[in-house]
Amino acid sequence: MAEKKEEKSELEKIVPTKITLKIHGKEREIKFGFSAWAKLEKEYNGIKNLEKMQKDIEERPFQVIPHLLFLGLVDKEDVTEDNVLDEYGLQDMEIITNIFNKALFGSLPQDEEKKTRTVKKTK
Repeated sequence: MAEKKEEKSELEKIVPTKITLKIHGKEREIKFGFSAWAKLEKEYNGIKNLEKMQKDIEERPFQVIPHLLFLGLVDKEDVTEDNVLDEYGLQDMEIITNIFNKALFGSLPQDEEKKTRTVKKTK
């Protein structure tokens, strides 16, 4: 008789990925853990509304990306939401966006990550 595979909970599906970014001369981890997701859930009125986050990033990247990176920043010592990306310029936007995407999507349950990436590709 075949064993029935136990379904994983949404929390068990989250695969944390360690992502770092040099901020104020120090390598700092960016990780969207439970607290960061709770804040995003509150800001976007539920996890199901995260498509709005993508729209916000496209419309106001210089406000939204620093805010979101700050939410995921593990070591916030001497860093504020206003100065989190001060040492980076326009030429670094692609690098910052890639780091943000890896940190955010790496923390999503695997099924949600696939759905989100599919939505991004079709837009």
